[in-house]
This record gives sequence, structure tokens and C-alpha cells, in this order.
Amino acid sequence: MESVLPAPRRLVTPTRDALLRSFQANESRSMLWLGLELLAIFGGLVWWVAQPQHIPGWQFALFFACAFLGLFDFIVTQYLANRKRLEDIRPDAKLGHHTRDSLIAAVRRVQERLGLTGQRIPVYLAPEKDVNAFAMRLELLPGWHLFNSVQLNRSIVHLLDEKELESVIGHELGHVFPYSPIASRCMLVHALLSGVLALVIAQVLQDYDIRWGSPLLALGAARWVAFSTWVTQIRLVEFLCDDHGARAAGLVPAITTEIKLGIEHEARNSLLAHVLKAKVRHTGVPITQLLQEYEDAMPFGSVQSAQARAQLEQGIKRRLTEHDESSIKGFFQFAFKSDNTDHDALKETLVEMEAVTRIAKVPVSLPDVLNDTRLLPDLIQLIEAHPDHVLFHLEAELNDRNSTHPNTSRRILYLWRNQQAIAAAA
Repeated sequence: MESVLPAPRRLVTPTRDALLRSFQANESRSMLWLGLELLAIFGGLVWWVAQPQHIPGWQFALFFACAFLGLFDFIVTQYLANRKRLEDIRPDAKLGHHTRDSLIAAVRRVQERLGLTGQRIPVYLAPEKDVNAFAMRLELLPGWHLFNSVQLNRSIVHLLDEKELESVIGHELGHVFPYSPIASRCMLVHALLSGVLALVIAQVLQDYDIRWGSPLLALGAARWVAFSTWVTQIRLVEFLCDDHGARAAGLVPAITTEIKLGIEHEARNSLLAHVLKAKVRHTGVPITQLLQEYEDAMPFGSVQSAQARAQLEQGIKRRLTEHDESSIKGFFQFAFKSDNTDHDALKETLVEMEAVTRIAKVPVSLPDVLNDTRLLPDLIQLIEAHPDHVLFHLEAELNDRNSTHPNTSRRILYLWRNQQAIAAAA
């Protein structure tokens, strides 16, 4: 039986102007932080050079190189990623409602609307079932656009229509251009700090074997310095990038995108709970096998609940049959394929997931809103009128304070409440 929340959930949203002021204030603090980094680099080098005795030069060169280059480990990850630039996709490829040429055209339209036609950035398509998109802006120094990119997972391309996909592209371009923190655009400074820290640490520990770990210690410190100020801006940047997407595609597509993503995440969460319940009932089956069945059951794009659940249940049943074989093979599978799952933690997770599903939902038919967007004002009124209900059965809907992203309800409310400011900025 569903019940309402004991206290109203937080539905407050910032104004666009307040977000811009906060972003600029954070950027000013980051500039000061970068200045301190440069002083630390200079001071560390001066101190190291002034030391009367150094360990062999090849060791210091190795320590510096490992610490310096270690900060760019993401390059290997990006290079090995299974993805293609949109231009490299086959012209006859069908991606839901989209084609290669329609995707390229969508990117160009978004860049034109946002005044970014002079900016070149690769856009990739990845064959991922996770309904998501990503952006990366990491520069050696501001203006050195070496590592910037946008990635669209194939699942989100299948899920959204043309205008909604333009909203997503606009959102991700917001991460790359106007709302990319300065700390992410000075990787050379952070890498130099990492290298110099490695030299200083190795010098201090030169009489101990632990000095060989100096690059790792330096990398840990440099990563914290590089990204600690960045993390504080993530939530406010998400709101700003949402309205960047609305400027690119319009307010209505930006909101319907959020609704579709919320529906999809809720459906997938339900299927994931089904997997976890199977693990609780059959402790000897490795959870990795059950999660693989979950992954295999996921289609690209929208989850057709009945079909996906049926495929998932068949896959789980097959795994359980294999596990329950009364043969020597079955015994060895049990002995060597079992995992170390924390079953108490798993049960607690399930209890929390099930508790969310018992909370009453905002009394609105989201499919009706998607079919007739004239109902959007009614949706906004119902969300605001029922703060003790949730829009989706997702944990973030209850409280998003510990999440890097605002929940869907607040994102929708932000766009609606700031529509005039967003339109004026377009």
C-alpha cells in the first residue's frame, strides 16, 4: 500500500542569475587556487635544486615522468573506448528514428543556435545500453582543445526524438564551453604540480624504499588539488547545462527529455531490483552472472517492460538451472564461481529500493503529458501541490543532496520557473 512522505521533500530551485553568480564566484576562487599551485611548483623546484645531495638522476626523471604523465591516464581510456565519431558511422545505419546524417545535422543546428559554429568538437556514438551522454573538456591550458569531446550512448539516441536529442547535445556542449570550470582547463599546471611533488617526496624519502611510491602519492595529492574545486560546482553546472539544452532545442523538448529519462531509469531500476531479489533467494549464484543477464535483457532505447522482464526471467532461470545441476560440473561451478557478495548489505539495499516504491506518486499520467505537452502547466502545478509525493520511484527523488545531479523533479521545476530568463539568454 502506498503512503505519502512524512515531511515535504525539497523542491526549491535556484534562479538562473544566482547560478551564474555562484559559478563566477567559484571560478574566481579556482583562479586563486591555480595561483597557489604555481607558487607550490616554483617553491618545490627551488627547494629540490637547493638540496646538497640527490638520488640518481634517472630515478628522479622516472619519478617525475610517472607523476606527470599519470594525470593523463584518461587518454588511454578514451583511446580504447568502443566508440566512433559520427562521421565514421555507416551512412545507412539506423539508430532508432535517427541516421548518421541526421545526427550530424542535429549537432550542426545546435552549434548554430548556441553560437558555437567556430568551435570544433568531436561527437562520438558509443554502443552503450546505459541511457546517458557525456562531455569532456580537459585542456593543457585554456584554448588548447586537445581532449574535448561529447559522447552519445546509443541507448539515448534510440530513446529520444530529434528535438529532445538536440536538447541533450546542447546540455553536453554546455559542459564543454560556457560552463567548463577553469580547473579542468589547466591540466598542464596540475601535471607539473604532480611531477614536482614526486621529486620533493622522493627527495625527503631518499633513504627509504618507500620513495618508489612517490609518484602515486604525488598523483593522489595533485588529483585532489585539480578536482576538489571542480566537484563543488557539479550540481549548479547541471542546472546551467539544462538551460543550455533548452536554449538549443526549446523549453518543451528539454522538459520532455527529463520525463522520458525519468521513466526509463525507473523501469530499469525495477528490473535491477528483480535481479537482486534473485541473488538473495539463490546465494550461491554469482551476482556477476545475474547482472550479465540484466545487461543482455536491456534493449537500446526504451525498456519494453513486459518483454524485457520476460527475457530477464528466462535468463535468470537458465542461470539457476545451470547452478543446480547435480553433477560434478555443477559442484565445481558452485565452488569456484561463487562471489563474495555482502548479503546483509544487499538485503538492506533491496529494503531501501522497495521502500521507495511504496511512496505515493504525484497524481499525473506522464505518458499523457508526453503525448500532449499542453498539459505541462498541470504537471508543474501537481508537483508543487504534492511535495509529499514523488514523480518517480527513484531514491534521488526523495533527497538529492548526496547526488552529483539534481533529481528530475527539481530539474523540471528549474526549467519551468526560469523559462523567461532562459528565453532572454537565447
